[in-house]
Amino acid sequence: MGAPLTPSQQQVLTFLREFMTRHRFAPTAKEIATRFGIAEKNGFYYLDVLERKGYIRRTKHRPRRIEFPGEPPSRSPVRVPVLGRVPAGNPLEAVEEVEGELFLDPSLLGDGEVFSLRVKGDSMVDAHIRDGDYVLVRAQQNAEAGEIVVAVLDGEATVKRFDRQRGKVRLEPANPAYPTIVVPADSPSFRIAGKVVGVYRKF
Repeated sequence: MGAPLTPSQQQVLTFLREFMTRHRFAPTAKEIATRFGIAEKNGFYYLDVLERKGYIRRTKHRPRRIEFPGEPPSRSPVRVPVLGRVPAGNPLEAVEEVEGELFLDPSLLGDGEVFSLRVKGDSMVDAHIRDGDYVLVRAQQNAEAGEIVVAVLDGEATVKRFDRQRGKVRLEPANPAYPTIVVPADSPSFRIAGKVVGVYRKF
């Protein structure tokens, strides 16, 4: 292990372990600060010190993911926020508010920031995405042709297969009962919110 810890640093390390045992994910710097009655910047300071001394290892882009070197890798589920419903039919207003959370095996998620949206509609059934499913979405602003994305158009979101042809974006359904949505590729009202990397279904 690294350099010895001061009493206060040891207290924070103990708190990290207890918090992760109870919640299955790591506390934020703000939660550390609240627990010990200190400024949030000092919460970051303790995390930095503990990592520099070799007592913890943080995962880039996943502030809720902390490992303790020298111990078996944690298989604790990762918290994935559910940000609202997104249609797999006609676009519907995307509500970017946390309305729940999923706890999933980290091996299912890969790298990057991942969030979830609950699907409403059946336009992607041939891609095995059904009404009521939770799509797991890696936040990113670009996609390759053929990938399934969460696209936002005029402030409304939908799940579709992405394609680009002759300066236009095509959002293809996976159900012949639904039309393709076509928009100019440079339209300021269009953006990609993320790439669908998985589907979670409750029985």
